[in-house]
Amino acid sequence: MLNNFVKLVAIIMIAGCQKTASTTTTVETNTTPTVVNQLKFTGNGFVNNGTYPKTFTCDSLGVSPGLQWSNAPSTTKSFAIIMYHIPPGGGNHQYLVLYNIPATTLSIPDNSKSIGTFGINTVDGKATYTPPCSQGPGAKIYVLTLYALNAAPTITVPNTQVTMEILRAGMNNKIVDSAVMSVTYTRP
Repeated sequence: MLNNFVKLVAIIMIAGCQKTASTTTTVETNTTPTVVNQLKFTGNGFVNNGTYPKTFTCDSLGVSPGLQWSNAPSTTKSFAIIMYHIPPGGGNHQYLVLYNIPATTLSIPDNSKSIGTFGINTVDGKATYTPPCSQGPGAKIYVLTLYALNAAPTITVPNTQVTMEILRAGMNNKIVDSAVMSVTYTRP
């Protein structure tokens, strides 16, 4: 019985190794762009690992921050910016979801409402910047990420439904560089 089993396995293996007229070859191609890590990213009155100015929070004017960047790859066709905070209880609060920023734009002034397309923030669900107003004691960390894209993000819903997650999915395989700024703010 064991001898018959060994013969059967041998026949299957030999048959599997033979080429037939219907044999095809699949060639894998990598469509993921290379991220070059050359972008420089700063804000009006703040830098990476710095303090987020009160002006841009609910404790003051609550206007959107001015942002500047440089050294984008030559393949950049547009930019996107996301700002969020992860509260102690988990999840995230999204304060800024901005995309379709033209490749020729290298800065956004304070309180800008006309550059790019706003997705929704998760604080009040509106397609605009909302200022951080985190509760509880101590400093909170806010993360701003600038993305250089080789094509516009693929978005299939109205901007009033575009969250950070939808934008990130729409940027899949289009990010050619990114820069992150982490800033802290302690409410008075």
